[in-house]
Amino acid sequence: MRFFLPCLILLLLGVLQSTPIFAETEVLFSPEQSIQEALLKEIEAAQWTIDLAVREITSQNLAQALVRAKGRGVTVRVITDSKKAKMRSSKITSLIQEGILVKVLRGKDHRVMNHRFVIFDAKKAVTGSFAWLEALEKWNDEDILILSEPEVVISYQKEFERLWHEKRVIR
Repeated sequence: MRFFLPCLILLLLGVLQSTPIFAETEVLFSPEQSIQEALLKEIEAAQWTIDLAVREITSQNLAQALVRAKGRGVTVRVITDSKKAKMRSSKITSLIQEGILVKVLRGKDHRVMNHRFVIFDAKKAVTGSFAWLEALEKWNDEDILILSEPEVVISYQKEFERLWHEKRVIR
């Protein structure tokens, strides 16, 4: 009997640790669903951090939402590609001027920074074909996945941190 209780506790701990955590996943397809609207909602809901890795940003609405988030005290970090950051339509310069932390990666060995993901409060990752461009949602078939599975979010956060500390940063 004296071994029964500790064994039962260990058994229950093992079961609880292996019990899957049910995470919410949402899939959106444009033009039927507004991807930009969903992203704006997530940006507005962020309380602590927004970590964005995207090749380019031309959407004024999304750029302004990032600036508003910073104004609320949210730490906003952006990683982007050097060629796209120099384009006239890019909102990267205005984000930098607003005090958003931006790292611009230059190409290396024909590589470009072509990720399209964002992490909100280290709890939710959003990824997909949507590239944060002004008119993209109106003209293209695009998709995003909104994921809250902890292991998936951690994987995206690790990739973001790897890029954030890259040696090929030019700004």
